[in-house]
Amino acid sequence: MDRKNLKILLTTRHSRLQSGSTHQLYLLAQELKERGHRVYVLFKGERGKPLHPSLRPLSKLELKVDLARFTKLKYRHTIPELIWLRKFLLAEQFDLVNTFSGTDLSNLILAGSGIFIPALISYRGLAEPLDFFNSIKYRLPKVRKVIANSQAVKEIMIKTGHLAPEKIEVIYGGFDLKKFRPGIDRGLIRKEFGISDSAPVVIIIAHLKFWPEHRKGGYYFLQAGEKVLAQRPDTRFLLVGKADQEEFQQAASPALRQATIFTGYRSDIPELIAGSDLLVSASLSEGMAGVIRESMAMERPVVATEIDGTPELVKPNRTGILVPPKDPEALAKGILQLLVHPDQGRAMGIQGRKLVEDLCDNRKRVDQYERIYFEEYAKATRVRHTFWHRRYWEKNINDE
Repeated sequence: MDRKNLKILLTTRHSRLQSGSTHQLYLLAQELKERGHRVYVLFKGERGKPLHPSLRPLSKLELKVDLARFTKLKYRHTIPELIWLRKFLLAEQFDLVNTFSGTDLSNLILAGSGIFIPALISYRGLAEPLDFFNSIKYRLPKVRKVIANSQAVKEIMIKTGHLAPEKIEVIYGGFDLKKFRPGIDRGLIRKEFGISDSAPVVIIIAHLKFWPEHRKGGYYFLQAGEKVLAQRPDTRFLLVGKADQEEFQQAASPALRQATIFTGYRSDIPELIAGSDLLVSASLSEGMAGVIRESMAMERPVVATEIDGTPELVKPNRTGILVPPKDPEALAKGILQLLVHPDQGRAMGIQGRKLVEDLCDNRKRVDQYERIYFEEYAKATRVRHTFWHRRYWEKNINDE
């Protein structure tokens, strides 16, 4: 088989192309397809039903996109779904499978028992400890590599999951250099929302709830926003993505409600960032927030909580400002520092762009994925297996 033309399955437990990991899956699939690989994608959903509208970009790539009911192993439909998934794997005989969440990895391990998958790769982007049972699947020999989206995630997996360090490789999430261009007109979004050219605009892109322990930190961002308005009442806040507006209306002051714009889900993230002066990430836990990478790609500074993988991109006084989590006073101070000193923010933005061009260019990212794919595939196929693995060789013998 031509090593440059692998048959690859990418999977996720999500049903929409709206989360950070699914966007990374999309960017990976797009580039792999352009490089000549045969790419298949499984999202979560009911087979036979239409794909969610957000998946249209994948369909436009002319990839084979299907749905599977990836669920935790406790529902009535789990066994029938595993049987379907097993038949699917046997019929397709993939060279490589790359899962993008723990749930689909569990499903693939069970359904693929006894099936020769030369390279099963798993992606991990959550900066959360692995419990004993959850860590077992990552330690299995069948899982040949784990790709972590930050050094912090790798260290957590080593410490709590007891994985061998050499089994985990760090590959930062990517972004499209052509799409995220600093020269995009900042006035487009301001005109849409009726924001004056002189008003400071702070953007936060996240699934926000406004109670203390929600991991995206909306509760603390709300408090910080009140403090910012006390000194800069002309500030406007763009809240992009799903948000609990009822909670917000109950908790926010009239001034903050008036200064805040909820955009809902948007696909024009570069334009939204271009219309803003800085991005805020108030998260309590975050492997590596994609919006930080994207804001830096647009030459916008970042004010973020000093957690997990964030300091790997947000360098204090170089690309942004780091503040302690759950500290609205410090968060507000960081925001105001950049609003009062816009030249400092612009300088940080330029440095941020340089950093993510080096670490997060999607083409460089896929180079790293391909290297791992080819290495693990070569190791697994160096010797022909027998019995359980014969189907793979029978199906692929004519391609070699």
